[in-house]
Amino acid sequence: MALLIPVLRRLDGVAETRELRARGIRSTQLAAAVAGGDVLRVRRGWYALPTTPDDLVEAVRVGGRLACVSAAAHYGWATPERHGVHVCVAENAARLRRPQVDPEFAGLRGGTVVHWGSPEPRPRRPRLITSRFETVVHSVGCLDPEHAVAMLDSFLHTEPRLSIELEEWLTALPAHILDRLASRSELCESFLETIGRIRLERAGIVGTHQVEIEGVGRVDLVIDGRIVIEWDGKQHEKTREEDSRRDALLTAMGYHVLRFTYRLVMDEWHIVIAAVRAALA
Repeated sequence: MALLIPVLRRLDGVAETRELRARGIRSTQLAAAVAGGDVLRVRRGWYALPTTPDDLVEAVRVGGRLACVSAAAHYGWATPERHGVHVCVAENAARLRRPQVDPEFAGLRGGTVVHWGSPEPRPRRPRLITSRFETVVHSVGCLDPEHAVAMLDSFLHTEPRLSIELEEWLTALPAHILDRLASRSELCESFLETIGRIRLERAGIVGTHQVEIEGVGRVDLVIDGRIVIEWDGKQHEKTREEDSRRDALLTAMGYHVLRFTYRLVMDEWHIVIAAVRAALA
């Protein structure tokens, strides 16, 4: 037991029996750990620590690797609020387990989506989670265009050193998918900011992103030099008091401040665009 837990931790919390045996773990140790509740038997030949993320366990349980938007979330890229668990399985995969149906399973909001095959050559495929290349190709092919670009903007913002590689990776996608994508921008820091950018540009409204205003700090968007838009996304962490103070300072400086929540942008865009047009008028 003393050896098994550290070995599983080094293997990202999930491992096959053969991987554990190669590191000196015996079958009797595995059986004892499972019986004692210290290790979970995910499926035949696979074991995990109870602390391993639910979505990763589900991917292994189904018979594949964490993929698409689920892998993107693992890498820290912006993703839609509800996307379920996406699993990539090999082209010739067989004996797949049915997706988890327990409503208490937290990782399953939105269901489980299986992706067959990968653009990555087999020898280069990571063992538990799809590579960044695979993740980009799966996600852009799976998500609607707005959500795909929001994820790509986040990728560019968090991993700018891979910007050239990103454009090369996208060439693996069919032209009809690429043609649907809006331009990308590394300046957009959140999922909501990109959605707002795309929709405003579609309406002919273009602003400057992440503007530093003395005495206030950075604001998400400035339009026409006088309208400040703040996108309060699902991961918005500022307190209401801080928001009120910033808005008051901006108003005192002559700016017109508009603040939009995630749900307002995603579900009632007509209100957002009407407010922006009224401010411009």
